Amino acid sequence: MTRRIRLAALALLALGLLAACGLKDKSYATSPSLRALIGTTTGNVAFRTGETPPAPKAPPADWELHFSLATFSRLENEQPSLQVVLQVRTRPGAGFEFWLLDESGSVVARWSAGATTSYVGTVCFQLELARDGEAVPLGQGDHRAIVAFREFAGDVIAAREARVTGSPPRLAGTPPAPNSPVYREALACPKGS
Repeated sequence: MTRRIRLAALALLALGLLAACGLKDKSYATSPSLRALIGTTTGNVAFRTGETPPAPKAPPADWELHFSLATFSRLENEQPSLQVVLQVRTRPGAGFEFWLLDESGSVVARWSAGATTSYVGTVCFQLELARDGEAVPLGQGDHRAIVAFREFAGDVIAAREARVTGSPPRLAGTPPAPNSPVYREALACPKGS
């Protein structure tokens, strides 16, 4: 073999190895900013419970809560998701809640977990909406979301509401079972979000 052919063969082998390995799918990496805020990325989840979500409430002077974005999106692997972006300043010891409501104002899902730290900055996470025959019972039409921080005694410290942008995906499947990863794990946002 000539040197040129050997180099071409090595180059093709290297390209083949890169293509086989590819870039790692980061769809199921957990949200580092939510973990920094509340110490976990695994939520307690309930669907269509009939609960009443908290009403919007301005944060006290030593807190900030700006609910920047809630949008129907997709994970890197094309699974449907709900992406959430917040700007916060928190103090230690409050529980975190995320509520998703349908166009009638009924609760589609509640996600709650953790205890806040002293945190100042952006928080971004995604919740997967469907996988392996399970799907969040979204329905169609407009959706709203509420983010709340609550004292463990039960009083709401701060709550903000936002319209969910984008079109709700058409999902099919049964509601996620207890301990299903669907909607339970808060996943990382794509780079640049």
